[in-house]
Amino acid sequence: MHFLITVALHPEARPLIAHFGLKQDTTAHAVPIFNRDNVSLAVSGVGRLKSAIATTYLLSRVSAPDKIGLLNIGIAGHTQIPTTGPVEIGDLFLVHKIAEQATGHTFYPDMLVQVHLPESVLTTVDRPLDQSDGMEVEAGLVDMEAAGFYQAAAAFLAPHQIHCIKVVSDFLEVQRFDKAMVSHLIEQRLTDIDRIIAAQNTVAKASSDILDETDRSMMNHLNRCLRLTVSQHKMLTDTVRTYKLHTGKALPDLSAFTQTVVTTRQEGKDRFERLGQLLMVK
Repeated sequence: MHFLITVALHPEARPLIAHFGLKQDTTAHAVPIFNRDNVSLAVSGVGRLKSAIATTYLLSRVSAPDKIGLLNIGIAGHTQIPTTGPVEIGDLFLVHKIAEQATGHTFYPDMLVQVHLPESVLTTVDRPLDQSDGMEVEAGLVDMEAAGFYQAAAAFLAPHQIHCIKVVSDFLEVQRFDKAMVSHLIEQRLTDIDRIIAAQNTVAKASSDILDETDRSMMNHLNRCLRLTVSQHKMLTDTVRTYKLHTGKALPDLSAFTQTVVTTRQEGKDRFERLGQLLMVK
């Protein structure tokens, strides 16, 4: 299992580089990358576009995408009014929903890892918010990278391979950026990060064997009858794997989708969408 990590800032990267014993990759010119054995880390810079570029670049440098775990790690603000609630500076959250403020799109990382850590919604914004802006977004975390990271990652990986981990650094106060504090916040959560990586490794081992010959035969039959594109076939494989991992059950009866071959692109699209709805894990 090869674990890939993206961070926005060098102060976020420093404790991770030290913890995993990473060394800078001198062959990487587009984005700073640090490697050792089965761990690679990229420093993207601030913003969802830069995060998407760094994520894509990092993924392009490794093979065997089914044996990859990808994590976006970093600090984030929180909409809670300071001193009024249960959230404190330094708290770590696994993100189960990412909202992209600029587009209104939402994304849902798969929460198969069992680590018993708190979860949160996160909104990705294009400019730093202050407390007066907090009502503009859903209550929870706020950052500037996660939506770009997730969209780039989802083009290559299944949802259960992608995770977003955020440490609360502020409550949307306007304040001077403290590099040492950022590094300290990440360093204090290295044990939790190790737990998440170990859990992700366990899920990866389970998912690699979850599809049996009957499943693969059915997917090939669906591929022919629905005339799926390469992208749609990948989406189907990811959906089937997620269904079996979440439910622990065999696939439902899909024979209605294999009785005839579609004759138009629109017919194929419609039947593929109905298939996805049938396999959606609620």
